[in-house]
Amino acid sequence: MSKQNFDIKHISPYRRQMGLEYEKLHPEIQKRFDFSTTNNIAFIGKGTMDNIWNGNKLAVFILKLLSKSNILFPRVGRDIDYEIHNYPYLDKFGREVHSMNRVFYFSDEQQRFDGTATYSETKQHIVEYLGLDHRMVFEMGLSAENGAIRFTSGRQFAFIAGLKLPVPRLFRGDIELLEWFDDAQQKFYLDLKVKSKLFGPLFGFTGWFEAEYIDFSGQTIPEKFKPTRQERRE
Repeated sequence: MSKQNFDIKHISPYRRQMGLEYEKLHPEIQKRFDFSTTNNIAFIGKGTMDNIWNGNKLAVFILKLLSKSNILFPRVGRDIDYEIHNYPYLDKFGREVHSMNRVFYFSDEQQRFDGTATYSETKQHIVEYLGLDHRMVFEMGLSAENGAIRFTSGRQFAFIAGLKLPVPRLFRGDIELLEWFDDAQQKFYLDLKVKSKLFGPLFGFTGWFEAEYIDFSGQTIPEKFKPTRQERRE
C-alpha cells in the first residue's frame, strides 16, 4: 500500500465524508471526531442524559426485541448517567473502524446502544453496524449545522440466514442525531431521535457529556465492547 493510500484510508472517516464542510464544524466537534488508527486517539465522554423516552406500546415491543442485540432499549428515565466510547482499530477484514459504544447507567441496571462504524470505499460514505453482532447496518449521512454535526440514517439492511435484506422504508427506524459544543458550559450536547413512518416516534434521548481523550497506541478495544460477530458486507 502506498503512503498516499495509507493516509487517505487511515484518517478520520468524518473528514473523508464531509470534505471541506468538516471545517464548518465547531473546533471542538472537529477534534471530537478526528480519531483514527493514525493518531491513535480514543474518545470517552461522560455525562448525563436529561431525558430518555420511547413511543407507544408497539414501539416498546420493538425496542425490547432490539435490546437483545444492544440496539436501543425500552427503558425511560431522567438524569441518567451516560458514557460514550469511541475506539479506533482495524477489524479482522483490515478495515479502519471505530466503536460507538453508549452506556446508560440506570439505578438497577445498565443499558447499551452499541455500533461499529467504517468508511465504505464502495459507497464513499460511512456505514454503521448496529449491535455487537452486526446484524443490521445503515448508511450514514453527515452535515454541518451552525457548528454542530448532524447525523441521519439512510438505507438500512438486515443480515438474516446469510442473506443481506433491505429494510423497507415504511418499517425502518430512521435515526437523527444532532451533536454540538457549548462554549459557555464547556460541554458537548446531543439530541437523538428514532422514528418510523409506520410506527411513529420510537425512542430518543437528550443530554450532555464532557470529553476525555485517550492515547490508544498499542491498546485494544475493551473486551466488553468487542463485536461478537463481524460483518464484511456493507
